[in-house]
Amino acid sequence: MILLDWDNPQRTIIRYTFEDPWTWEDYYATNIKRDQMFSSTDQVIDIILDFRLGKHIPAQAVTHFRKAASWDSPQRGVVIVIGVNVILQALANIMINVYPQAASKAPRPAKDLADARRMIREIRLKREKVHSKS
Repeated sequence: MILLDWDNPQRTIIRYTFEDPWTWEDYYATNIKRDQMFSSTDQVIDIILDFRLGKHIPAQAVTHFRKAASWDSPQRGVVIVIGVNVILQALANIMINVYPQAASKAPRPAKDLADARRMIREIRLKREKVHSKS
């Protein structure tokens, strides 16, 4: 099962919570809601992928990770991943090597939800400084 909802009342962060067992069909089923969430605001939206309860990665991971990583939006901010196991981290590294243009948008690991939120706050501050200089 995969839950998808706003992580904050400002609607600037969405959080996916993966719970075992989950499937790629579960993931793709969230796309409609994700798209609705993105279209409900004009703000940059950061993403948290929480795998702490969903450590099992379904078959054909490389194919599906590549497909998932190809989705983008001008509103998409940083992607933070919690609960990354060694296999998932290795797959992310493979994806960066295969698609180096995606490295700047590559997911960043965090140790827990508080760490993910802290990282997003810091990245948002940097983004705001860049935009205020333009």
